[in-house]
Amino acid sequence: MRVENTYRCRYVPGPIEIDGSLAAAQWQQAEPLGMMIPVTHQEPLSKTEARLLWDDNYLYAGFKAYDKDIYAYFTERDSHTYYEDVLEVFLKTDPAKEPYYNFEINALNTVYDAFTLKRGAGGPDNHRWNRWNCPGLKSAVQIEGTLNNYDDVDEFWQLEVAIPFAGLPTLQGRTPRDGDRWLFHVARYDYSVYLPDGVELSSCARLSRVDFHRYEDWMELAFVDGE
Repeated sequence: MRVENTYRCRYVPGPIEIDGSLAAAQWQQAEPLGMMIPVTHQEPLSKTEARLLWDDNYLYAGFKAYDKDIYAYFTERDSHTYYEDVLEVFLKTDPAKEPYYNFEINALNTVYDAFTLKRGAGGPDNHRWNRWNCPGLKSAVQIEGTLNNYDDVDEFWQLEVAIPFAGLPTLQGRTPRDGDRWLFHVARYDYSVYLPDGVELSSCARLSRVDFHRYEDWMELAFVDGE
């Protein structure tokens, strides 16, 4: 797994079909990203593998989250999905400016998305900023196991997300080019009867605090067109 602080996000001819299966051949071109526990940077008990790609219209994120106890009930857009099993993508399209985005999707494919203009200024649970919905966002989930049944042992769930560049206000209609640099991280909440503390947080970034919004610790996302 990659441990450097820059992730090379490869360009692929699109589009990728968003069905949650990660079976599309393009995903084999993406380098896998592993996760670590915030602060301690230890390997999580619940393993997650993430991959990112881009084409002319979308940034794609794919996840395979190993999970013995897959749990989610929220079905309404912008519900507090982080209170359930959820996979997350955080993006800062200009490292020098404040605004950033977070996309959080639970095992029922329920989307929470927010466009944060000023960190800390959004009120409880970022209510001010999650009123934004990303137009054209696509996502899909597939589950290998039994949702919301802790009496059996599940295997994993997979998530595919396509984030449209046209839907991100900070880009003002632009699309990335080879060599562009953003800040990002992907993250996870896992709630499980099989975990010692009942919950485990993990991220691809070396977070110095238990705070997924701490963009000072995020990784660099390098857009690469070619080898």
